[in-house]
Amino acid sequence: MGKTIDEPTAIAWTAASRSRHAAGATKAYLIPLDDLQGAIDEIKNQGGAPMARAYLAYGSSDVGPDEDKLVIVGTTQVPPTMPGGKTTYLDLIPSRNPTSSIWDFTMPCPTECDSTSPLDN
Repeated sequence: MGKTIDEPTAIAWTAASRSRHAAGATKAYLIPLDDLQGAIDEIKNQGGAPMARAYLAYGSSDVGPDEDKLVIVGTTQVPPTMPGGKTTYLDLIPSRNPTSSIWDFTMPCPTECDSTSPLDN
């Protein structure tokens, strides 16, 4: 299964991240599960070890003003070309694969925050 971390580690990492950025900067993203599942369903059929890549982005959407965003794309695994080489992952984007999507479904914190969470304070 996936790699998890314990809560004290998560608290330390999120605090360290907040200390690197100005007050009011984006510190988290709220992600609708249905949209995340749609991205996963598209990605999981790629074979190999399917993964996603998340890009930090900034812009406006049809429903709101300019804001920080998390843009997610699926990837496809490319085996190493030489013995002992590194496996790479290429972004699945429409210009490479017309059935691929670029996902923009996240909502940034602030404003979508959990002010009661130790990961947010």
